[in-house]
Amino acid sequence: MGALRRAEGHTGSGIMNTAFFKSIETIFLLYKEKHGEEQALAFFREFFATRLKAVYDSMGFEKGKPEDFKRVVEENDKNLGLPVEIILEGNKIIYRFLEDPFPGLRGQVDAEKWDSCFMDFKISHILGDWSRKVTKHLWKGDPYTEHVIEKSS
Repeated sequence: MGALRRAEGHTGSGIMNTAFFKSIETIFLLYKEKHGEEQALAFFREFFATRLKAVYDSMGFEKGKPEDFKRVVEENDKNLGLPVEIILEGNKIIYRFLEDPFPGLRGQVDAEKWDSCFMDFKISHILGDWSRKVTKHLWKGDPYTEHVIEKSS
């Protein structure tokens, strides 16, 4: 299938767009080599914020509403073929990545630093003042990456 990889049993389209994700890995590694890791992470925080803002804003959502977080994030992930599960439990959201979109970055950057580049924006932009903790991670040998997102007190 070339740049597309089949992923079963998830909310995505069934085929992950690995070419898209591989290009992000490649650009990150080149940027890191030329400008250092902190600059590369800062660049990608801005990159993800710019891209995701445009996508999420075009879908419309009510800030702070978990149902809207689930809807817009799932739709974007589905469009990318990214296999995820998003579970709503009261004021808690469990967001699971069932497949690693960035396997080429494993061992190249700290998982939490990388994930914060896109996760922090998703949460602040759609939900507002919510917090996140990682309870499982594919890079640590877990079966999926799990972000538990909760309304801050």
